[in-house]
Amino acid sequence: MKNIALIGFMGSGKTTLAKLLADRLGYDLYEVDDDIVSASEYSSVNEIFDKHGELHFRELEKNAIYRAIQKSKQVISCGGGVVTSENGMMLLKENATIIFLHADYKTITKRLIGTNSRPLFRYMEKAMALYAQRLPLYKKYADVEITTDDKTPEQVADDIIAKLPK
Repeated sequence: MKNIALIGFMGSGKTTLAKLLADRLGYDLYEVDDDIVSASEYSSVNEIFDKHGELHFRELEKNAIYRAIQKSKQVISCGGGVVTSENGMMLLKENATIIFLHADYKTITKRLIGTNSRPLFRYMEKAMALYAQRLPLYKKYADVEITTDDKTPEQVADDIIAKLPK
């Protein structure tokens, strides 16, 4: 069985859904950002960005995706910016069903405002511009698009499972 890769903007539900899907399907869970951090000498994604920039991070991300696709029957939870790396997305496209978890920007804002784990949301205009920039890329690479607005994680998981290739 092919892997399942979850893509979408921060706050779209990738981490929550990845855990739920892995449990329901009996798949392994693979968190790309966690793998990047554990394979590096840094303590967080933010630290990697701050010290080496986005291009370096995207190279580490591509390597993490390569490690992920060495196995099958995994739910791969990708970072929100994975779609900016064509090489990484091609690896996923060849080895996974790509599910775009689509949440409206207003929904994402409601989910993330007040959390300290998303420093980008201190700059709302920048976050909104990034969302608009990435939205066409999420749609371009997705095999399946699932809307997460006003749905529980369980409802979204049901939607995903119903749309997976048999």
